[in-house]
Amino acid sequence: MQLLVIKKGLIRVETPESCSVITEKDGIWIIAGAMHKLTMLRDTALYSIYVDPLARADFPYKTQVVNVSPLMHALMPKLVGMDSHYFPHSIEEWTIELFLNELRSLSDLYAFELPYPKELEYQEICHYITENLDYPWSVADFSKRLKVSDRTVTRQFYRQTGLSFVEWLRRKRMQVALELLTSGEPITQVALQVGYDSPSAFTTVFKQRLGFTPRDYVNKVMGKT
Repeated sequence: MQLLVIKKGLIRVETPESCSVITEKDGIWIIAGAMHKLTMLRDTALYSIYVDPLARADFPYKTQVVNVSPLMHALMPKLVGMDSHYFPHSIEEWTIELFLNELRSLSDLYAFELPYPKELEYQEICHYITENLDYPWSVADFSKRLKVSDRTVTRQFYRQTGLSFVEWLRRKRMQVALELLTSGEPITQVALQVGYDSPSAFTTVFKQRLGFTPRDYVNKVMGKT
């Protein structure tokens, strides 16, 4: 098992089931044997800790984006530089025990995860939508492509992803927006590329979702704050 914690930058994590974008100070818990692909954007730095699955019985059971506590952040640099050979009852042993206990309380950051639909025809349409996010997509557009009713798409999409189509689309737009902003694209251009009518509408949704504005994020990425 592995815990990755983002020190700075942005990482895209892809698995057969989902795509996630992880921002600074968040992390991802990867279970043993899980297939995954990491893409680091811009100047990304991270901490990586491997954990013995037998160290505890109640670790998170699936690969997931996680909220990393301030205590966990404080422990990461100490653990990365720690010698694997240490004495019983030493400060090193206490630090590891504290870290293992913190792992048990990791919580999902569902808003950063984007599950893929399970059926191929739904996957193909989602891929097409991702390539054309500037269009104002709706359930009706989806149902026309499948030649089924809006009600069927609404029901099937939720069954396959656990999300409504509207929520799935919002998350995809935020993921792509974060990647574009990290790569240096202007905020106005990003807003239009991911399907918002204006930078102000984009800024409102961005702040609601992430807790800060696109300008705040850009300044942080560029090292201006």
